[in-house]
Amino acid sequence: DSSGSMNGQPIAQAKHAIERGLRLMQPDDTFQLINFSNNASQLGPAPLAASRKNIQRGLDYLNTINGEGGTMMIEGIKAALDFPHDPKRLRFVVFCTDGYIGNETEIFGEVHNRLRDSRIFSFGVGTSVNRYLLDGLARLGSGAVAYLSLNENATPVMDTFFERISHPAMTDLVADWGGLEVTDVYPHKLHDLFVGRPMIITGRFKGTPAGTIHIKGK
Repeated sequence: DSSGSMNGQPIAQAKHAIERGLRLMQPDDTFQLINFSNNASQLGPAPLAASRKNIQRGLDYLNTINGEGGTMMIEGIKAALDFPHDPKRLRFVVFCTDGYIGNETEIFGEVHNRLRDSRIFSFGVGTSVNRYLLDGLARLGSGAVAYLSLNENATPVMDTFFERISHPAMTDLVADWGGLEVTDVYPHKLHDLFVGRPMIITGRFKGTPAGTIHIKGK
């Protein structure tokens, strides 16, 4: 997010987090940087291999971004989610923003329509973060959310994020209730299971509990 509300320390914090993320990437990873304010622009037409040369190219691009203009986050969402899916990879879309906008319903709708196999992680930056939006994006995108204050060190936050996504224990989870009559299950779509992040499922059942519940995934 390079809108005017991000100008100054918020965008500096976002840049620190993204720089740390780029430096933590492995050679067989790919990445793309998308910059949005009134409209969206990006580093290139397709995700780039995380070679040393391309990482430096990404850092150079990052340094050119300044905070100005309005916040058309929906353009950034379209640009991030519309890349063709690579079935050999897990795609993580990471939004660094103060979320200082008011069209949450429209944004959630676009994410729902375009998400497919992407996971969304949100980093709220600054003191006036739209937590309803960022929490909702992470929940809808089977990801997680973290918040960076203006004076907080971005390095450990991004380190923790990469530690999580580098160790997915299971993806595409499905609960088999073993014949148990279950209703009101939440979440409706189970998020991926990562090391250090618990999976909590709630619901109601009728009758006497019997049998075995199986959690299946890849």
